Amino acid sequence: MKLAIVSDSHDHIENLDQAVEMIDQMGIRILIHCGDLCSPFMVERLARFSGEVHFVFGNNEGDRITIVETAERFPNVKICGKTGVLDTGSGVIAWTHRPESGDELAASGKYTAVFSGHTHIRRSEKAGDTWHINPGELMGLREDPGFAVFDPETGELEYFDL
Repeated sequence: MKLAIVSDSHDHIENLDQAVEMIDQMGIRILIHCGDLCSPFMVERLARFSGEVHFVFGNNEGDRITIVETAERFPNVKICGKTGVLDTGSGVIAWTHRPESGDELAASGKYTAVFSGHTHIRRSEKAGDTWHINPGELMGLREDPGFAVFDPETGELEYFDL
C-alpha cells in the first residue's frame, strides 16, 4: 500500500488541488499532510481526496479551532495533533511537522518511516532501519512544488513535481 506525503501547502489552493488530483489518479488511498495548511478552507480542499487524509498541525496554522471544526465535517479527514502514527500492515509510520521531532521519532527505531516538513526542502535519509522523509513543499517557494510517494512494504520512495 503506497502512501502520499505532502507538506507546507501554505494556502496555495491550486497546488494542493493539483496534488490531490494527481494522487487520486495514482490510486493511492492514504494521503498524509505534514503541516502548515494554514487556513481552514484548505481542509475542505484536502477532503476532496477520495481516500483517507491524515494531517498534523504545523507552526503556521492560524485558526486551529476552525480547522478542527472544518475537519469534523469530513469523515475521511483525521487531525492527528502534533504527531500522527499509522500501522499500514507493512510497518508503522509516523509523521510530524518539524524535522527535529522527526529525527527523534526516527532514532527511536519504532517506525518503518517517519515523515516531516517545515524546511520546504526534500530530504530522505535513514536512521538505522527507519527512513526519515521530507516531501518538500506544495507552496513552491524554495523548490518546485511537489510531493512524495512511499511504499512501506518495499521501502520505495518517489518524488513528484506538480
